[in-house]
Amino acid sequence: MKKLSLLVCFSLCAWSLLSQNKSTLEANFITPPSTAKPYVWWHWMGSNFSKAGITKDLEAMRAAGIGGATIFNLASAVQESHVPTENNPWPEQKYRSPAYWEAIRHAASEAQRLGLEIGLHNTAGYSTTGGPWVTEDKAMQTLAWSKTSQSGGTLIKVKLAKPEPPIWEGWGSPKIKATFYKDIAVLAVPAQAQVSSKSIIDLSSKMDAQGQLQWEAPAGDWLIYRVGHAPTMANPHPLPDDIIGKTLEVDKMSITQNRFHWQTVLNPLQEKLAPYLGKSFKHILIDSYEAGDQNWTPGFRQEFIRRKGYDPIPWVLSFDKIDQKPLVLDNEEACQRFAWDFQDVIQQLYYDNGWKTGKELIKAAGLDLQFEAYGGPFNEAQGAALADLPMGEFWTHTGGIDAKIPAAAAAAGRKIVGAEALTSLPKNSKYTEDPAFLKPSALKGYVSGANRLVLHHWVHQPFDDRYQPGMGMGWWGTHFSRHQTWAEPGKAFFQYLGRTQTLLQYGERVADYLCLETLQGSGDLISRPDFLRQNIQVLNGKIVLESGRAYAFLVLPNQKSMQVEVAEKIKALVAKGASVVGPKPEKALGLKAYPSSDQKVAGVGNILWNYGPQAEYGKGLVFTNIPDAMKWHKIQADYQVEKADSSQYIRVLHRSGPEGEVYFVANMAPITQNLSLSFRITGKQPELWQAEDVSIQNAPVWQEKDGRTKVELQLKDQQAVFVVFRKAITPNEHLIAINSPEKNWNIVPLKNGQIALFATTPQQLSLEYASGKKINVDLPAASHQTIEGSWNLNLQPKLEPAFKLDFPQLLDFSQHSDPRVKYFAGTATYSKTIQIDPELLKPGKLIQLDFGQLYDIASLKINGKALGVLWYPPYVLDITSALVPGDNLLEIAVTTNWANRLIGDEQEPADFEWGSDRGNLGHAMKAYPDWFVKNQARPSKGRKTFSVWYYYRKDSPLKAAGLMGPVRLVVFETKVI
Repeated sequence: MKKLSLLVCFSLCAWSLLSQNKSTLEANFITPPSTAKPYVWWHWMGSNFSKAGITKDLEAMRAAGIGGATIFNLASAVQESHVPTENNPWPEQKYRSPAYWEAIRHAASEAQRLGLEIGLHNTAGYSTTGGPWVTEDKAMQTLAWSKTSQSGGTLIKVKLAKPEPPIWEGWGSPKIKATFYKDIAVLAVPAQAQVSSKSIIDLSSKMDAQGQLQWEAPAGDWLIYRVGHAPTMANPHPLPDDIIGKTLEVDKMSITQNRFHWQTVLNPLQEKLAPYLGKSFKHILIDSYEAGDQNWTPGFRQEFIRRKGYDPIPWVLSFDKIDQKPLVLDNEEACQRFAWDFQDVIQQLYYDNGWKTGKELIKAAGLDLQFEAYGGPFNEAQGAALADLPMGEFWTHTGGIDAKIPAAAAAAGRKIVGAEALTSLPKNSKYTEDPAFLKPSALKGYVSGANRLVLHHWVHQPFDDRYQPGMGMGWWGTHFSRHQTWAEPGKAFFQYLGRTQTLLQYGERVADYLCLETLQGSGDLISRPDFLRQNIQVLNGKIVLESGRAYAFLVLPNQKSMQVEVAEKIKALVAKGASVVGPKPEKALGLKAYPSSDQKVAGVGNILWNYGPQAEYGKGLVFTNIPDAMKWHKIQADYQVEKADSSQYIRVLHRSGPEGEVYFVANMAPITQNLSLSFRITGKQPELWQAEDVSIQNAPVWQEKDGRTKVELQLKDQQAVFVVFRKAITPNEHLIAINSPEKNWNIVPLKNGQIALFATTPQQLSLEYASGKKINVDLPAASHQTIEGSWNLNLQPKLEPAFKLDFPQLLDFSQHSDPRVKYFAGTATYSKTIQIDPELLKPGKLIQLDFGQLYDIASLKINGKALGVLWYPPYVLDITSALVPGDNLLEIAVTTNWANRLIGDEQEPADFEWGSDRGNLGHAMKAYPDWFVKNQARPSKGRKTFSVWYYYRKDSPLKAAGLMGPVRLVVFETKVI
């Protein structure tokens, strides 16, 4: 049954609130701007792209409610990585060929015509930064060494072996050994598991260019290390077919090589797309990091010495093992401290010479950087703060994005946080996915902090429209495209996403405090390097970042080690009036300036944390826990779940802006919940804004108490509503509570300010008003009338002519004897005339149509009037306003997915050669058949579909499809109060 926040039908919803002079927020909610709409990743598969397909794709995106797209250049087919399809129709359309640039320019031109934004992933493949222009000397580098055992007390003459070159074992690797190598140092170490760092002898000057060493060695047994660096051989993937095995990831820590990479990416764009840069072509993307570790670059030694004050050589030998145990220099603590320094320098070189360099060149080209800043040896919060559009990712089988990303983005002043959204495994997306399946995952993405979903994926369809479902990203999902069966009714889902994102992008995220390096609770987040770099102010006791974001206090990591520079900056901020929360620091991080560094950190700790759980220093305060700091600063909880059936499933987000306060309240539970939430707001009328049906209404049940506003809600499973405070309260009588042990009742505000109550089963409600008045209301049970008899069906398959049938009764299509129905994929419109007794249309009656069971998405017309799209269960709609006494024509259009048609095709002989077989995940088409390439008639006449990956077999079980019902009229007696 439709519950409170969805059952605001067009006949009863409070459209009186929607005046001609709408606020900007309200107008954008009704008609989302392009920047609030979902975007897509637009995968171009190998050489398979066409101008006609580009135009059709972009036009379909605009019609669907998509705001923009990012082009990826991938292999012609993908599994874990590139597994190309052979005999592609346009082999001359190679990566970065004249035809390629012509297609990119066409895409930019068409996007500009249609008012869409497009951009490009910086490298071929989807990870990370590189290209065929990167040679081994420009590639990511790693330390490598060989070891030679020698006894001393004599002149040693020995040729030291070059270290074994690395072979990249990551996705898509051609398993090619590196050929480039450069020496760093030759070191002699006493042959024992623990040595003094001072006992290590540098022999670099005693080895010639051929690796021949001559050394008058002291007595004893020695290990001689020839230390150098070589490329990791990491490659981007999955690559367009013509550059597989010819492409490397660029050195992430070299400013020279990063400039080279980004200039190679950007210069052709500036040359070929000048009229569109910064207009329709607006961004460059760095996808999530899959390039593996890098621990060296030619300038690393000098950078380390500059940043840490000591030579990393010989300390790098502590990464080696002797008899399966780490080689210990001095002691284990010293090695751990060095490891921290070493990783810290790597992180900062990734940022300073890599990501920051890229960002500067991208901005100079008039473009924005979109960045999934995680998965590698760098600081995620720092990367998120750098991006113009910080991004995370979530899949259909996982939760939302990493909470660090929106927290760091907010601290940096970024109001929009993107997410690679609804990526799906082949076992979960077999052309069976639909909006009902996707909605819970999308909701998880939103409550985790994403407010722009970038849908994965919308694969470019370059071929004639008779080839459907057409091109795919190999076996990966989710399958958004113009060839999706539910592309037309699915617009309702995309519109829901756009309206949701409009409000989630409004204003700024609300956070009371700032976390340093480690996210705790609901605070914002700043990385340690950004904390040290920024000119942070303290104004009226608030900590103010360069972004303008202000916080009551700073929360430190829950550890007793701290950089000296961090400790000193914290001391300075507290002296100016800042409040800080955290444990007392006792020692320094790293080996830099050790042991005096420990004394400095401990000294700051003794000064600031000298009075127990709360201390004063200068104008500021130091606390040991967040609750004490909140209490001292008189900060109330932003919201409180005061009553819920399962409060652990309630998620709340808060945005604040010039038009008011916006709270996103989501019920993540698999059950309907009656909720009571209080918000730290007074003097404002709570409104409920529902993105599913564009309704805006005053909250029917609410009260102010103890300096807070309490609002009663009823949310279905996996449903959300916005609670908006923007208007001053007008003095009038209103409900403050409805008491009932049951949940099977509904409340709907009416246009005249009254409310209507109704119930499924008999209910006794106790109503309380702001004036103190109490009344009891008895609600009768609803009556049900099953719509029996036959239905007329007009079936429009996706790839065949339409046909008509009469169904004596509703039936699962997969159980039908007619193969056209059994293997149907498309839209079937069920028509039937029903009689409505005039008694049912008297005032006080409310009539719903309950569709029962259906697959996958439905739209309804009554007497020619479109009443809406139902894209997730329960499939129930209020039809009161559309009914007339006597004859009423019902038209229910039900769209099914591709699965049964694909299974039906497997009953026919294949007219192509099968490629790799991955069991229950499906199998590939090995090569485009000649009849396809030459545009000839298809040999297998019974096959209707065409794709590059086939999830099903001849014996795959069919899926339930169509309208199964029972279809019922549900009549309620409402009580208006």
